Amino acid sequence: MLLVSTTKHSVQELKEVEDYVDGFELGIGLEEENRIICGEFGERVVTIHNLPAMRTDYDKNFMMNPTINPRGTALMVKKTIERVNRFLPDWRLYGFHGGLRGKIKGPNDFVIKGRKISTKESFENISKLSQILKKENLLSQVALENIYGADIESPAIGMNETELGEIAKHIDILLDLGHMAVNCAYQNIKLEQMSFNNLPIKEIHLSFLRPEIKEFTANYLDRNLMYWDHYSYSETEVNRQILKAAEKLKKRTEIITIEITASLEEMKSSLELLQFLR
Repeated sequence: MLLVSTTKHSVQELKEVEDYVDGFELGIGLEEENRIICGEFGERVVTIHNLPAMRTDYDKNFMMNPTINPRGTALMVKKTIERVNRFLPDWRLYGFHGGLRGKIKGPNDFVIKGRKISTKESFENISKLSQILKKENLLSQVALENIYGADIESPAIGMNETELGEIAKHIDILLDLGHMAVNCAYQNIKLEQMSFNNLPIKEIHLSFLRPEIKEFTANYLDRNLMYWDHYSYSETEVNRQILKAAEKLKKRTEIITIEITASLEEMKSSLELLQFLR
């Protein structure tokens, strides 16, 4: 099943591409805008993601961060689900970010710096989060997006299979391949080396990296703002790896969602390429 995220797209744009996909993921955005989208496509909205019911242009809890604040994250998840349920009564999975740790001014202005914590503390906080969600009867409805940020032992938690396996002991996984490619770059390994065996992957996020990225290394990432992914497909080495990983994982999960911020023609071109994933 191939979905497309509604984030940053108008109803008209979504109507133009609806024949290319099996449904939609209701993505990050203001509540009133997403109410309109659900009014048009409600029956075809399969999953929801992070904060699709924001009430201001920028919410300070935008990314959430269970590795730092599990209780606050759980509260935000509960509030978001309650808001969405008022205008979207039927959905299958709610995916939320594992968190970004660093200096952030806005959704597209982030540098991996700032307070670093241990991997052990991160996993302990994810465990606390899962316990809270279980008490709220929400754990079976959610998935945690692979973590994307800095810690003491390694540049990014969730960037290898051992760490993902530790996370999966507590909560199901939403595997973002664009994020994973960035995390792999910090370790100087190729995405195609990852097998993701035995992970409870409930959904895949498929996002491609911008074509200007040539020097895909930790040094490059540290020098640039978080403006790497959600691009249309372009023929680069890392994007080919992302596409191959999606093909390999197709049988592991029913839901693959492309996150893309691009022109209508670029969206159509990328979705045409991805028809084999339906």
